[in-house]
Amino acid sequence: MKYLNFTKAFASLALVSFMFSSCDKKESVDVIGDRGQTIVKILNGGTPGTKALAIDFVSTPTRIVGAEIRRDVPNNAELMKPLTVTIQDDTAAVRAAGFIPLNPAFFTISGEGVTKVGGQGGTYTVTFAPGEFAKQIDVVVPNATVLDPSSLYGLGFRILTATQGVITKNNVLIISVGAKNKYDGVYNVTGTFSDITNPMFFGSYPKEIFLVTTGASSVDVKITVNGELAPAYLFLNGTAGTFYGSFGLTMTFDPATDVITDLHNYYGDPSKAATGVGNPASGTGAPLFAASNTRRAVLDPSGINAYDAATKTVRIKYFLVQPSAVPVGPRSFFNEVWTYTGPR
Repeated sequence: MKYLNFTKAFASLALVSFMFSSCDKKESVDVIGDRGQTIVKILNGGTPGTKALAIDFVSTPTRIVGAEIRRDVPNNAELMKPLTVTIQDDTAAVRAAGFIPLNPAFFTISGEGVTKVGGQGGTYTVTFAPGEFAKQIDVVVPNATVLDPSSLYGLGFRILTATQGVITKNNVLIISVGAKNKYDGVYNVTGTFSDITNPMFFGSYPKEIFLVTTGASSVDVKITVNGELAPAYLFLNGTAGTFYGSFGLTMTFDPATDVITDLHNYYGDPSKAATGVGNPASGTGAPLFAASNTRRAVLDPSGINAYDAATKTVRIKYFLVQPSAVPVGPRSFFNEVWTYTGPR
């Protein structure tokens, strides 16, 4: 017992000694390391940081904030010093993130105290006057209709040097830029479906679709089929998933009323690109837009067939018409509600 008491006393003494030595060490060592220095950073930066931006698919100029450069200062004296920051147009980081570097012909750079040399992959210079702690690199797109709305473009900003202070380790920002109209986005689909040629065909609801901008008020309606995002309609054959070959929707809205003014089969339009679902090259084009297998998409006039901006929903009724399978009248009937869930 005496030995145990001695051990406890020794442990208590060691603990007290450790506490005092720890307090002394904490007071004498700066564990932060950067205390008292100006920190130069890019807002939302990381290794890299990312930011998604959407611009309207219009031919008039659109201005967006590309990058915001900040300096966090320890005192007013540091704030009153001029500061010059150089930033790389990091196209390699943009490609690594899976985006297409935005062509310099499609945009200009704006911002007080901001200049750029070297074109794509060049260098921005951002100059802070005394008293300034934040600067913006603005991107102006004069005409978004030159962009491919089915693609995502990117701009990369990497801080290289600063004449004052230290650069944060999270010094890279990639912004993605997509040209989109107000209907563009991800939607959850519910509704009913029937096919008069086969009683074992059932609707596969709910499901996720993507409205992809093709013009100021037009979209392709896409869904993931065998790993590819393509215009298609998925349903069940008994309990197994399947789809109609060479059948998918493309549509146009009246931008003033949001009523659907045109709906037709994507695969009936020879100007469209081929997918794993079908090849539009043999489509008839206007006015019927019938695919090579005679499949057409036709609006059912008894439906609402419009986008509701207040609820961000599309209510639509339509038919699949296929004279080669059903000579008179529709083959399939669709009555659906598409509810917006977020940007794509």
